[in-house]
Amino acid sequence: MSTPYVTAIYVTYNSEDVIRETLEGVRGAYEAGELSCIVVDNASTDATAGIVRNEYPWVTLIQSAENLGYGRGLNLGSERVDTPYVLYMNPDAVIELPSIRRLHTFMEDHPSAAIGAPAIIKPDEDYQHAGGLLTPYLLVKRAVVGTEKLVAPIVPNTAPFQTDWLSGAILFGRTSVMRSLGGFDPRFFLYYEETDLCKRVLDRSWELWAVGEAVAHHVGGASSKQKAPELEAGGCIPSHFYQSRYYYLTKHYGWKGTGAQLVELAILGAKDAARFILRRPSKHELRRRLQAPIFQYPPLELAYSPHRSASNCE
Repeated sequence: MSTPYVTAIYVTYNSEDVIRETLEGVRGAYEAGELSCIVVDNASTDATAGIVRNEYPWVTLIQSAENLGYGRGLNLGSERVDTPYVLYMNPDAVIELPSIRRLHTFMEDHPSAAIGAPAIIKPDEDYQHAGGLLTPYLLVKRAVVGTEKLVAPIVPNTAPFQTDWLSGAILFGRTSVMRSLGGFDPRFFLYYEETDLCKRVLDRSWELWAVGEAVAHHVGGASSKQKAPELEAGGCIPSHFYQSRYYYLTKHYGWKGTGAQLVELAILGAKDAARFILRRPSKHELRRRLQAPIFQYPPLELAYSPHRSASNCE
């Protein structure tokens, strides 16, 4: 049996419906001696941990006493990694041995690449996109033209291309680089943890690549639900989204991040007003945005006791 070159890390939370299929995906790589596997379970209340423990003895199971969130869960699993590469995985994402090998070969052939990501086929047969790393300027532009015009799909079986943002659903990273960056910023409990990581990778002059020759797919369209489904109650997922976005923007861009959000609000208001004047159906974009947090950071307690804080969202 050869020595593994990559360790797959899954972070689960009440993932019993998807964990079997996603682990079966990497079984071939494990049996070929090319992959080790770690599951960090964020205090699931369903059968997730029992399934991993009883049905997949070749997987290292780490059971957290509380819900750490996605990035902190990956950081916990990373402490056990002793392979040159790490594969960060959503629990509803499936990748198999040929695509793992393709990502490994690509990274070996491109020593300046810190992270590679495969093409991911979504349940609706759409493709995961790449590019569009959030900046203050891009936030304003998105408010005007929308997101879809600013990104590119990673089409299966197409040539690799360099980019500035990759989805956190599946990331094939160089372990030494991930450790030099300190892993994921623990302040992000949910959303934008991979955006922050991509930004820090680029700031260190490393490269991000979309590798369409490697292909994966989603079991279902509920990755955020798998991360922390209880956060859906009371509009809490929008809260985490906008709090994390504001923290990311001000962390990297200071006052420009705050200014961009002010401009975004003005643009949304202007678009709603224009529809009213033209007697077109209103999308109520500004009103919906104002229902979510404005100029708020993720609560500090989430970085230390996220399970208790998350339950307050119900």
